[in-house]
Amino acid sequence: MRLLSELKRRNVLRMAVLYVLAAWLIMQVAEVLMTLAALPDWMGRVILIVLAIGLPIALVFSWFYELTPEGLSLEKDLPTAESITRVSGRRMDLIVIAVLIAALIVFAYDKWWISGPPVASIAVLPLDDFGAVAEQQYLADGMTEVLTAQLGQIKSLQVVSRTSAMHYKDTNKLLPEIAKELGVDAIVEGSIQPDGDELRITMQLIDGRTDRHLWARSYHRDLRDILTLQGEIARAIADEIEIALTPRTEARLARQRTTDSEALRLWAVGVHHLQMHGDESLTKALRAFVEASERDSNFPNAFAGIAHAYLLLGSWVGSEDPRTVFPLAKLAADRALQLDPDLAEAHFALAKIHWNDWQWEAAEREFRKAVELSPSPSDGFWLVEYANFLTSMGRTDEAIKIAERAVALDPLSPVIYNELAFALMVARRYNDALNQFQKSLQLDPHHPQTHGLLVWFYEEAGEREKALHHLEEWARDLESQPLTQIGYIGGFFAAFGFADEARKVLELLLERRETDYVPAMAIALIYIDLEEYDMAVPWFEAAHEERDLSLVWYRDESAFPEQIRFDPRIQAIIADLSSS
Repeated sequence: MRLLSELKRRNVLRMAVLYVLAAWLIMQVAEVLMTLAALPDWMGRVILIVLAIGLPIALVFSWFYELTPEGLSLEKDLPTAESITRVSGRRMDLIVIAVLIAALIVFAYDKWWISGPPVASIAVLPLDDFGAVAEQQYLADGMTEVLTAQLGQIKSLQVVSRTSAMHYKDTNKLLPEIAKELGVDAIVEGSIQPDGDELRITMQLIDGRTDRHLWARSYHRDLRDILTLQGEIARAIADEIEIALTPRTEARLARQRTTDSEALRLWAVGVHHLQMHGDESLTKALRAFVEASERDSNFPNAFAGIAHAYLLLGSWVGSEDPRTVFPLAKLAADRALQLDPDLAEAHFALAKIHWNDWQWEAAEREFRKAVELSPSPSDGFWLVEYANFLTSMGRTDEAIKIAERAVALDPLSPVIYNELAFALMVARRYNDALNQFQKSLQLDPHHPQTHGLLVWFYEEAGEREKALHHLEEWARDLESQPLTQIGYIGGFFAAFGFADEARKVLELLLERRETDYVPAMAIALIYIDLEEYDMAVPWFEAAHEERDLSLVWYRDESAFPEQIRFDPRIQAIIADLSSS
């Protein structure tokens, strides 16, 4: 009791309270300044350590010394009658009250004023590259991809797809304008810059509604730590916007991907080329992913990249035989999942593989798993693949919901709007479908897929002139189209009475098939519309042998013309598709 009384008399307890309150205020001010200046985290830790060391020093000082009108004096040298500790105590009480009021104001400002409305949606803009090496931009884009994917794993946060965010690469638009166009609450932006053997990465989170900085950090990291760093950044952002992470998500964000800097560089090059979806670019992407996997055989993202490159070459582009590349894609996807069972990209790849193999239940299981693991995938194309799958299964209402979700995540992609429009067409919601087509054309007036679908749309509506207009646009750059699309173009030429043009397309495909892979389905479609049914049937058989995914739309015999519908060869194809 005597010690407590003495602590009170010497104002030690008052000093403790005053010091703690003042230290808290200092930390709040430091955090604001660090955010504005994008200072590294270690500076905050240094300030905290200094303040923690200062507390016992302040308490010891308060015990041994007293501030008198004449200056500092040792407590033991002052007669009790000359001590002014009571007066000092009252003054300290006033200071404590003032600091406490200031602390309450800061707390209220932070929680109820400055915080603003909660952040529920976010976009990661392409990271700026301040290095002199050209290929470093690939690394910056790869980091953008990873951070988008990492944030996309957080269930309560909607993250705009990389493909839409990439539209703002090197843009001069203001962040609130970008946020409005993308329909998000907040924007993540940043930069990378070489710093000796390390990279300096600066990141900041900005409220797109107010243009207010919410969070900023600067990191110095070895190249080998870059992928792990993205998970760290994602956790810091989730912390800032007060989103709780599940233990499983925490573990996934902390997972190490690769420590081989060359493997990381090669993977980033692969990601860059994969996004272009062309035959040549996909070949480059595949080569880079394979080299990355050879550098680090435990790098799951490299194997997932291999799987997606093979899949696009065998389906979207149609330049490789699915019978050859899809088994290779499966091997790569299986290896990726062996290394990381929670890698959403690998589950999306496996879903497409099962779909192509006509294993409908297995395909849907993997699609669902991928969406569960990554509610906001970094590429909206994956979601529309799921929507397309559901449409092919006749579940158009579910497909439309998934496609609408894809549009929300990837609002600047014509392909996404086209897939939503396609699902709406199949559901016979023609006005809604036309609205989506118009949005697609606003984004890209020359997008071939949009014009191709509009040919079908207007043909169904009996508006021949409009259909012909879009057919002309679709065929404008014929040989640059994916091979299956060329087949559709040839088929529509025939359907509209342009037999000569149709035969030119047919000759082109047959000639190319002598040296390169050309989907049999592309040829079958032209023969059907030329009404050369006997020629069409063997090509449908060849497409069946090739496991052409386009055949999924021919599960119902009514999809075939009457002239061949009951042909035993066609019936065998239908039976196989229906039993899968």
